[in-house]
Amino acid sequence: MSAQTFADPIEQHHYDTITERLNLNRLKAEAEAAAGHEPPLDDDQALDAEPAVAEPAESLRDLATEAAVLKLLSERVAAAQKDVKARTQRALDEAEKRDGTERVAASLPTGEQVATISLRKGETGPVVTDEEALARFIRKQWPAEEWTTTRIVREVKPWKLAELLAEMDAAGAAKLVDKVTGEVLDVPGVIIKPTRARTYAITWRKGGKDTTAEAWRTGALAQQLAAITAGGDE
Repeated sequence: MSAQTFADPIEQHHYDTITERLNLNRLKAEAEAAAGHEPPLDDDQALDAEPAVAEPAESLRDLATEAAVLKLLSERVAAAQKDVKARTQRALDEAEKRDGTERVAASLPTGEQVATISLRKGETGPVVTDEEALARFIRKQWPAEEWTTTRIVREVKPWKLAELLAEMDAAGAAKLVDKVTGEVLDVPGVIIKPTRARTYAITWRKGGKDTTAEAWRTGALAQQLAAITAGGDE
């Protein structure tokens, strides 16, 4: 094929230069191929030829360690929480009896308050301990009323039982008043006892959880976490 010619000498020069470079590259490639060498890749080909780096798979050993550590921590946290809950409840009960204290602030060793612990008082009310004895009493006291049912044993109908227990709850005693005679009756099978235990609630201040977590991370709560980090299996 004859070389192309241009009227403009500048264009002709550019064409000749490019043609010469192409011929030189072709000759070089042929020589390397004859010598058994692979032709070099350009930048785009080199990028495409690079093998993709696979994401490292999670180590089963590391996962097993993490699972074991978290299991141990959860067991120790549960045990420590049960212990401190009982001790805190006793202290709150004593403080309320002593000086009426029902709320206390939870503070970090730095003095920063992160939460408030508030006493929740329990409740007391009537509790049925012998349903059959109660049903026999109601049937005997008010025989004309259909307030009980009989199956294998006699029992009070649920709607009436709720009504009678509410009456005893208001009186604060296992007693009922006969509306006809005005007689105060002792009710068998029912006692007045705590129906909800005293407890306490923890209310976090804004940012209190993050601040506490940071204090844990830095080791500032080592004393408070001694029950969790102490040695031994117990």
